[in-house]
Amino acid sequence: MSAPTEFMQWRRMREEGLAVPFGWLSLSSYQWLPESPGPLDLVPGSWSADAVAARATFEAADSVTTPDGDPVLGPLERSLHEDESMHFIRHGDTLVELGVRGGRYMIRTRERTHPRLRAFTGVPVFDYDPAFIVPGRYTAFHAPRVVPIDSFRADTKLKAELIGDVEFELAGHPARLAATQNVDGSLTLTFRDKTNGVQTAPWRFVAVKAPGPDGTVSIDFNRTLNYPMAFSPHAVCPAPVPGNQLEVPVRAGELLPH
Repeated sequence: MSAPTEFMQWRRMREEGLAVPFGWLSLSSYQWLPESPGPLDLVPGSWSADAVAARATFEAADSVTTPDGDPVLGPLERSLHEDESMHFIRHGDTLVELGVRGGRYMIRTRERTHPRLRAFTGVPVFDYDPAFIVPGRYTAFHAPRVVPIDSFRADTKLKAELIGDVEFELAGHPARLAATQNVDGSLTLTFRDKTNGVQTAPWRFVAVKAPGPDGTVSIDFNRTLNYPMAFSPHAVCPAPVPGNQLEVPVRAGELLPH
């Protein structure tokens, strides 16, 4: 199978994943839980949270269920760690996600019938270009570095655990990007480049397979993806660390969605 054909198959899988009923395209709100019990938008019940747990109370008329469909009546309490999320309740076509971001409990609502899902016809991409497949070398830090980072939302600060640098050359320019690691050992490079805000989202990311024993990696910028913020204002997405800025336009991967 040729590389362009394999790339197009990968693109189809990406777009099918975006179009699932409660995926990123279905996000309809992002709300912090109050300290004192009170209502929230788009969902029934009374909600609150402190440093220990999130709490909600529902009445029979609220018609709330667990994500699996079991009825929920009365108080419900859950405790999560930083950056954790869980499917909390269902209310009709609305799925409520509970999470902790920046030390605070929040919910995100996901609407199975959101207009954004019905209107989705795919994500535009730059033409496939083998010149944007470049070799690189990964160098691990002596110890992971946890650094504060911004997010797409001004009211949400996050942290990134950087495990090393990836060095490479792109269009004749040397570059270095700090990397985070995924569960399967692959790396994520979150970066800004000269196309941001014109052709592409404010920042994007590309996944890189786990480095070889000698640190060699292959970076395929054709597979550069948008974070969910490109599709919904209710997404919270990690910004690049300040040094992850490429000085050349990366005209590869996903463009701004229509």
